[in-house]
Amino acid sequence: MTRSSSCRFAVFGLTLSLTVQLACSEGGGTGPNPVPTTITLNKTTVSLDALGATDALSATVRDQNGNIMSGASLSWASSNAGVASVSASGVVTAVANGSATVTVSSGSASGQASVTVAQRAAQLQKLSGDAQMASVMSVLADSLVLVVNDSRGNAITGVTVAFAVSASGGAVSPASAGTDAAGRVATQWSFGTAAGAHTVTATPGGGTSSALFSGTATPDAADSVYAVSGDGQTGTVGAALPVPLVVKVVDQYDNGVAGVAIVFTPAAGSGSVTPTNMQSGANGEASTTWTLGATLGSQSVDASAAGLKGDPVTFTATGTNLSLVAVNPDTMVEGASATLTGTGFSTTPANNTVTVGGLPAVVTFATATSLDITVPAFACQPVRAVNVQVTVGGANSNPVSHPVRPASLLALAPGEMMLVQDPTSFCLQFGPSATGGDEYLVGVGAAAESPTLMLSYTMTAVQGAAAPVPPAVAPVFAPRSGRMAMSSADLREIERRMAHDRAEQRIRAFERQFLDPATNPALRQAPQRSTAAAAAVPNVGDTLRLHVPNIDNTGGTGNTTGACDSIGIDVVVKTVGTAGIFVTDLNNPAADSLTDAELQAYSDTFDLHIYAADTTYFGTPSDLDVNQRVFVVLTIEVNKLLSGQIAGFVFGGDLFSAASCASSDQGELFYGHVPDPGNAAGTGARSKGSVLFQMPSLIAHEFTHNIQQSRRIVVLGRSRSLSTWEAEGQATLAEEVVGHSILGNTSGMDYGASVALSGAGASWYRFIFRRLGWYYGWNNGGGKNANAPDECTLFGTQSLNSGTPCEPFWFYGASWAFQRYVADRFGQSYPGGETALTRDWIAKSDLSGVQNVEALLGVQFDSVFARWAAENYVDGRVGVASDTSLQMASWNVHDVLSSLNAAAPLAPAQQTFGNFAVTEQVRSGSTVYTLLAAGASRPALAVRVRDLVDAPLGTATRPQVWIVRTK
Repeated sequence: MTRSSSCRFAVFGLTLSLTVQLACSEGGGTGPNPVPTTITLNKTTVSLDALGATDALSATVRDQNGNIMSGASLSWASSNAGVASVSASGVVTAVANGSATVTVSSGSASGQASVTVAQRAAQLQKLSGDAQMASVMSVLADSLVLVVNDSRGNAITGVTVAFAVSASGGAVSPASAGTDAAGRVATQWSFGTAAGAHTVTATPGGGTSSALFSGTATPDAADSVYAVSGDGQTGTVGAALPVPLVVKVVDQYDNGVAGVAIVFTPAAGSGSVTPTNMQSGANGEASTTWTLGATLGSQSVDASAAGLKGDPVTFTATGTNLSLVAVNPDTMVEGASATLTGTGFSTTPANNTVTVGGLPAVVTFATATSLDITVPAFACQPVRAVNVQVTVGGANSNPVSHPVRPASLLALAPGEMMLVQDPTSFCLQFGPSATGGDEYLVGVGAAAESPTLMLSYTMTAVQGAAAPVPPAVAPVFAPRSGRMAMSSADLREIERRMAHDRAEQRIRAFERQFLDPATNPALRQAPQRSTAAAAAVPNVGDTLRLHVPNIDNTGGTGNTTGACDSIGIDVVVKTVGTAGIFVTDLNNPAADSLTDAELQAYSDTFDLHIYAADTTYFGTPSDLDVNQRVFVVLTIEVNKLLSGQIAGFVFGGDLFSAASCASSDQGELFYGHVPDPGNAAGTGARSKGSVLFQMPSLIAHEFTHNIQQSRRIVVLGRSRSLSTWEAEGQATLAEEVVGHSILGNTSGMDYGASVALSGAGASWYRFIFRRLGWYYGWNNGGGKNANAPDECTLFGTQSLNSGTPCEPFWFYGASWAFQRYVADRFGQSYPGGETALTRDWIAKSDLSGVQNVEALLGVQFDSVFARWAAENYVDGRVGVASDTSLQMASWNVHDVLSSLNAAAPLAPAQQTFGNFAVTEQVRSGSTVYTLLAAGASRPALAVRVRDLVDAPLGTATRPQVWIVRTK
């Protein structure tokens, strides 16, 4: 092995170092020796702000090949050691202010760093002049002297210090100066005319802190005295005046002077003062209380400060025999009569001015010793004590504190409700209670069918008279029940249903815009019988040509022309029932497809339950295709539509001729999705189980839309469709009643969670209650969405999605709950019962929305809306025995929702019986809820609802305030 290879072994087998490189170079003859060629410093500039401050430099030496020479010797030097020195190891030390250059050398290579030393003020020391005291307008005996040092305690020469005097604190001379060689600077402080504490702030230029000098200016000698208050009063003879007599002693600059003797002396017949002698206080003032003598008319008191200008100060008062002794009854009532007894009253009623709590009262009868008054009405004030006072001829009687209460106080039994609809009367009055323990639900709602309108308001509570013993304790709010955990299947169901509801809203929006006779007069002519392939009754095995509405274009948000596009499909008839015809697309995926037996079972369900229940509750649809049946079209084309969000739908265009809507099949059709485990549609795989699970309730819901549209437009020839919230609430009600039909349940049974969430009931009812929980603000987990249901609405529309806490379809739950409540409350007394009421909801009038409800029920909508709003919280609550108008007879809403999830039930804001003010806003079609609870006792309370400037609310949103006693 040669030496050359031995060197290579050493280089690659050991840590690379300068020593090894040199050894290989010398021994192997492979290249020239390393020579220092370049030097790089870790920094090229150094700044030091204090003498003695240091900074370390380090250097990297490289040879002619660019390799680091770790063992190279270094030599350090400073160009100006009097400014900055440098050690053999490269540590730079500040010596004096200035600049220098540090050079490092190794062989012929070198590097440099520039050094700047500039002291900065960091330590301030007050040598003299602090905390001095002198009279106003004097020059302080000691100059203000300050030493300015850097951070290492070295004096700084030549730094400018600015001196600033506080307001009215006089002046300094000079206002700024530079420090001397010892770092000192001085100024002279002269006080101005204002007595009191003053300061001077000294701030060095470029410094990071300031020094504060304090001083106290004392008043000059006492110069004069004058009256401050208490002159010119009128009072009852022999009684103390309400305002003390106050004088002030000042120097020539109007500074109060302490320690001056003041003597108060009443004139003959002018009563007495207490005290008669005292000294002026720190602010120069002295005061006494004057009790008038028996003299009617003018009385006086002199305040003497011997030798001062203004001495003596004379106070005058007018003595009168006007006196208020008593007020009856024990508690005055706003708007009622009261009697005042006393002396000195005028026998002419108009000459007596009576104020009650600052408001004028009408005097109806007067004698010299008695006045009858009408107690004024206050703006929503609680039971409380107020001052009553009489004024006659400019003289005021003594004030008397006396209780007053509103004309009426709330007196609700548990479960009882009060509704207020006049905004000028939005005031709730609670009297004090020694027992307490009561609880009230307060609702502020907006009943106008204008969901884009928002009502802003402030609810203000004013506490009044305290409750009798025992003392109040904090109220206890009932805890929520536990929640039912959600499975992965639940979550998938929720996602599917939510996606479907969003997509359905797009279709309904298109129909309202283009396929409603109210907006498209051309559709008001009677539809013609069909000549389409769907006409007449086919046989099992027949093939038909149908058109699936292309709702990506027809119902899509981009369609502004009303065009009805379609997708042609060939279908085969699978079942022909008594009410339905099930057909399947010949192009449906073969994998996991619906079997003939499954289709027959669902056809039987449609005939026996869906069609039967829906037509019983909502009426018989049209029969445009002359087959007395409804086509259920199951096609993969539905899977492809709206990015796979829709599960099935009916389309209003099928009720018109092809001339009005090109995609029309002129019949009663439902279009549904199919199993697609291989995702042939390209919008997501769908299992047979999920399709079969969703199919019955989906058809029950959508078929109801077919009934609504065809009965109104085709059968009855109405000029408008139902409003969206009516139609969707009714279609959701159809899911419930079809579920009842299949499961053997009936309405009005107050079912709870065991029926709604367990077993087969869950597939029919659970999602209905989920929708209601979302409307209440449930976030589908364990919490709440902010501002719900406040800013959601019963009258939900797709246009409200942006900027609201609610999805546009969450009103499904609210509108179902409203219609179920109406059916429960009015159904039994309605001619023909509940089913006649729900049928007439579609058929009774040509109206829609709120007007339709009022025509149906013959009652004001606003009152029904308010009681339904209260029912949303009250229903099913333990301990609330309310009348039936505050209950949903068919369901125990609280039990179902609290079992679904602890966060699902309606959760009002909570307040106690004390002062509070909250600003809220509520959307038309919703209500803000507040739970007001008391402990073992509570004070009086007045709660008012006003606009943001404390004026009565406007009427555009049809505002209402209601209250229910819940305990």
